Amino acid sequence: MTFNDKKFQLKSYTVGDVKISCVDRERAVDMLLHIASQKRGGFITVTSAHGIVESQSDDHLRQIINSAEMTLADGTPIVWVGMLKGAPVRRVTGAEFVNRVMHDTRTSNLRHYFYGGQPSTTSRVVARAIEQLGPNAIAGWHCPPIREVGILEDPIVVKRIAETKPDIIWVGLSTPKQEYWMANHAKFFPQTLLVGVGAAFDFFAGVQSRAPKTVQKFGFEWLFRLVKEPRRLWPRYRRVVPGMLKVLFAEAIGRRYSGTSSSCR
Repeated sequence: MTFNDKKFQLKSYTVGDVKISCVDRERAVDMLLHIASQKRGGFITVTSAHGIVESQSDDHLRQIINSAEMTLADGTPIVWVGMLKGAPVRRVTGAEFVNRVMHDTRTSNLRHYFYGGQPSTTSRVVARAIEQLGPNAIAGWHCPPIREVGILEDPIVVKRIAETKPDIIWVGLSTPKQEYWMANHAKFFPQTLLVGVGAAFDFFAGVQSRAPKTVQKFGFEWLFRLVKEPRRLWPRYRRVVPGMLKVLFAEAIGRRYSGTSSSCR
């Protein structure tokens, strides 16, 4: 597999000082293949409004996201800011990204490891991945217990994962747990690309359903999810929604009065 390095030089723009990559779904998959083929490690983040808002009060989280090889815009408001800044970006959710990669025959040459989720869900993810890519493409899977943000993995588990020699480790934790996990553990997998995809395991496994396309288009998928899981998601969204509105207002005002070009660079 060969790539033209100039073609794969990523440009980005910022939302609340968080770098977002200027890609669509097809280019995002190509970039993943390009980075994985280089075997130089690193990680990819899929960032929603939750990640943007958390980054406004967590400088370390913002630094982690900004050090990623690629950060995908998993949120319509994030894309809106990109459009305001003249950035050629499209929404790429974790669910869409996992699904697209698993249906791309080129990725059958890579070894995939799945970390996170509930055993009943992740086992279904693995089964579907085997159907799409074949058993030789699956390195293994592990479901960690619920822990605080930033807790290091058991060294025995890290050793077991490394022994499977994965090319990609899909990390299905919530934000900011997955970002901290990837930043803390990337050094243990120097030739492996880590990809944080949040709740994508639930969607790929078929245990959760996406919002209708129209709802997604107008940026209300968060409301669809809230209606389905109010007890779990309300504590998060009551902070994230007003926090993201504040970021959007600041971006709009800043763009209006800066008088400078803000397109992808």
